Amino acid sequence: MKKSLSILILISFTLLYGFTFSCNKTPTYEEMKAAESKLIKRILAERRMEVLHEYPTDGVFGENQFFLLNSGIYLHVVDSGNGNRAVFDGNNSTDILVRASGYYYYKDTAYSFNTFLNSYPPLEFKYGSAYSVVEEHKYYEDLYYLYFGMGLESILSFVGDSAVVKLLVPGHAEIRNGSNSFPAGSSFQSSSGSYFVPIFYDRVRYIFYK
Repeated sequence: MKKSLSILILISFTLLYGFTFSCNKTPTYEEMKAAESKLIKRILAERRMEVLHEYPTDGVFGENQFFLLNSGIYLHVVDSGNGNRAVFDGNNSTDILVRASGYYYYKDTAYSFNTFLNSYPPLEFKYGSAYSVVEEHKYYEDLYYLYFGMGLESILSFVGDSAVVKLLVPGHAEIRNGSNSFPAGSSFQSSSGSYFVPIFYDRVRYIFYK
């Protein structure tokens, strides 16, 4: 009887340990990516976004057309700007101001944000130096931490000064440079350690100065 009771207790502890371990298990990168990809599909469907795999030859996008970049970012150009393109030339690189609005998807819920409001300063960076800006704000929960990533800089290969675009940036999207890769999204988008946070920018405006 005692032997049977000991075995029963052992089995109970084993099941309890297994249940606790499964509940506390941190998902792998592939599991996080798969979960976000499912969410991205839902966003695409809800917003009736048509995905293009080739950039429009005339540069003109249909109302809900988004070009899928190699990085995993979805781009819709509303206005390509005034023709003045950003230049990377060390200390003389183009200085850029960015304002944005849209929604971030925290798990399954969408939360709005709007940095066009006068109470917020614009996001500011020097062209070619977005990575250093991300690193400077990697652990501070400010506007840069939340909404600024290298993906915002990468779009400037398509548009210029005074451009307005829409973007869908997955948290797992990556900017590749040779054998290296860098997160395309903000630090916030991959900071939880358990899931990625996609951001839909319904308006991003670039202003060059100096």
